[in-house]
Amino acid sequence: MKTILKTNWERYKKSSEGKEVIALFNHLTTPEATVEDMLEMIKRFNPEFSKNTSKKEEQQQLEALTFYNNLVKEILPKSESEWDNFKHGDFFGVLTHCLAVEDENVSIFDAPQIGFKNILGYNIFLSTVLSSYMPEYFIPNLFVMQFVYFKKIAEKYEFNLPEELPLRSDYRGRWLYYIHMCNAICQFSIENGLQDFGELCAFLFDYELTNIKEEMEAEHNKPMPSVPEQAWILVGNYGEGEKNMESGFWQSNQLTSKGDIMLFYEKSPVKKLNAVWTALEDGFIDPFGHYYSYSVIGKKIEIPDDKAITFEEFKNSEYFKARDSKGNFVSKNFQDVSGWEVSDEDYKEIKLMLEAKGFNTSILPSLYEPQMIEGIIINEEKDVENKIIIPRLKEMGINYVRQFQCPAGRGSTKKADFALHVSGPEDDRKAKVIIEAKEFIKDKKELKEAFRQHSYANWAKAKVFVLWDKVRIRVYKEKNDSFGSCDTPDESILCKDLYKLDKFNKLKKLLDI
Repeated sequence: MKTILKTNWERYKKSSEGKEVIALFNHLTTPEATVEDMLEMIKRFNPEFSKNTSKKEEQQQLEALTFYNNLVKEILPKSESEWDNFKHGDFFGVLTHCLAVEDENVSIFDAPQIGFKNILGYNIFLSTVLSSYMPEYFIPNLFVMQFVYFKKIAEKYEFNLPEELPLRSDYRGRWLYYIHMCNAICQFSIENGLQDFGELCAFLFDYELTNIKEEMEAEHNKPMPSVPEQAWILVGNYGEGEKNMESGFWQSNQLTSKGDIMLFYEKSPVKKLNAVWTALEDGFIDPFGHYYSYSVIGKKIEIPDDKAITFEEFKNSEYFKARDSKGNFVSKNFQDVSGWEVSDEDYKEIKLMLEAKGFNTSILPSLYEPQMIEGIIINEEKDVENKIIIPRLKEMGINYVRQFQCPAGRGSTKKADFALHVSGPEDDRKAKVIIEAKEFIKDKKELKEAFRQHSYANWAKAKVFVLWDKVRIRVYKEKNDSFGSCDTPDESILCKDLYKLDKFNKLKKLLDI
């Protein structure tokens, strides 16, 4: 776990803004704090959650805070001896049982998921109340609907969190993830001397969150990937908070990559595809969010109303009529399809429909189209191996072993496509480089699946793992017993560029270790 840069943090604490925010959060732990104070704090530090909230909904939120406040007071220990034996984890379990489980004889781990689904959206209110009574154990979960900020803070300071987030359907796991957050943040606060609740909250929700937002905005202003990898459909209505937004969160696919094309279909009463956005960040999961997976979108290209594609035009399109009805966002009447993949052919057809209505599609981004190495025809994975990989390795003068037997434990083995610099006895061979060949990795989903084979490199004690398809060579270097993330190769080289001496020599240096 990394520590805070003290100089800037101390400067913030001494500023008038820092003092005001610290005092505000500390006020929430006093008997004078009201549910109205809590709601104002939520609105101020989580504007994303409060966006498009009506007066009636605000009243409902106050009622939720009041309900949780009364429930916590009712269940809290009453005597000093009870407090002596108090365990905050057990207390949260008791609360959870009261809220999510109908049968008192059934544990929260055996109860149906529906109970947790019903309360998940109220985590922000319960967590705020809990933190007001027990600030040493609980924090207000102001990262609901802006979980990407917590994710970046956690990565920056290396919080000790579960490696995998709960699945969409695991509402129990999503609800209990709050405890993992609290434990990680409490550990961070101890190691950094943030024992004061107000200081800890000010650090998370004002000081550091502001820094993260500024860093993200700076990244968003940089050029996006020149050629997007994938297009996706987004569906929804613009509320007052989104009508004029330059960027914001939207329900999408967690496999979205930065730079991807986001086609926006506005629902009733508009019923038109009337904008094209760009994904400013990779897709992310918010375990507490209603829609679970989101993207940050921006760089909006509006399609004028008279040129936007209507629902009827989609339904009458011969192309979409002939499209696979089971996987077709048009045949689904644009219901529950936000985040669905738009194929290359779909995107081409949509651009043709826009052109037919007089819209200039040259201003729209184009999807990536694989460029073949001249004169080489690739139809399958074996062609990549025989026509691209082997000739390049021979040119580099690097010996290789095909179908290398990786010892996978308990006497089993797995076969890697290529192993370089093999050593050791027959029953315990090692390799410095493992290469896995693919015909074409077309999107992030396929990249994640292919990257799982880095386990072959682990078994072979390799220092380099390579994913090599007909378009691109992704090179991952081992660091601290890890090959990192599929999204962040140490080097990415286009196959067609290997005819350039600098690219050829760069790859040779990476492989000839």
